[in-house]
Amino acid sequence: MNTLTCSKPTLLDRVVETIGELPTSPNVVAAIMGLTSDLNTEITKLSRVLSADQALTAKVLRLSNSPFYGRVRGVGSLDEAIMILGFFTIRSLVVASSAYSMFNKGANESHEGRLWAHSLATAMCARITARRVGIKHIEEVFLAGLLHDIGILILLKKMRKEYVGVIKEVNGAGSDLVTVEQNLLGFSHPELGALILDRWNFPPILSQSVRDHHDPAVPESMDDMSNDEKEIVMASHVVCFADELAKSLGHALEDNCTVELDGMPSVRFLHLSPENIIDIATEVEERFGEEQQLFDS
Repeated sequence: MNTLTCSKPTLLDRVVETIGELPTSPNVVAAIMGLTSDLNTEITKLSRVLSADQALTAKVLRLSNSPFYGRVRGVGSLDEAIMILGFFTIRSLVVASSAYSMFNKGANESHEGRLWAHSLATAMCARITARRVGIKHIEEVFLAGLLHDIGILILLKKMRKEYVGVIKEVNGAGSDLVTVEQNLLGFSHPELGALILDRWNFPPILSQSVRDHHDPAVPESMDDMSNDEKEIVMASHVVCFADELAKSLGHALEDNCTVELDGMPSVRFLHLSPENIIDIATEVEERFGEEQQLFDS
């Protein structure tokens, strides 16, 4: 396959420019992100914005009754869902529903279908792992897992021929995806994904986790970091680990994906034992089918 001749800034800029058509964050999602960022927002105001989208309202209520979100009794109204689940979980449900709609537009395409399954499995792995390692912003980590490959989705939609070539190269040679992207496109999907999330004004913990999910930095010490900086580093490693764990469970875009979890720097950084990894994997496998069905229904 011939390497594209455009320079990196030119090609990446050209792709990002098309993001005028690119997922600008849907109006309701943008409004929800803004409202849930302020803990003083009135529940009734948030409920009014949500109720403007009937399909989204139905999906949020259906998802909020999922055991995956810890429900032990039914949630019957938006106000109740917001009160019981909290702003951050509602934000996750709304963004997850919106993300599913984006992926589902290509549901007849095998790449998009596999990418959605991988993204959902990664998000589930990320949430469970974040709880285990004591990350405060669990829902942000869930969203970072869900959106970590948003750059791939955009490339499949905006540069499909070129990106299918990338996938074929990876599958044929067993090469690293990011390396092939850099060689053939001049930039990588984590770079593009982070740019998209920055454009959507998502918090830094999301965009940085997406940017670093293939190769997060391992600091010698976090003693001089702020709490927010520590959370971002931890989140990046959680998403990196979750990405690989999802692949090991059979949810991967690439064919014949081989994963060695034990030797991952992120596994060592997060102090995950083999028993921890088995427990996380088991929980995801038990819940994945049900969670996927909730979005598909």
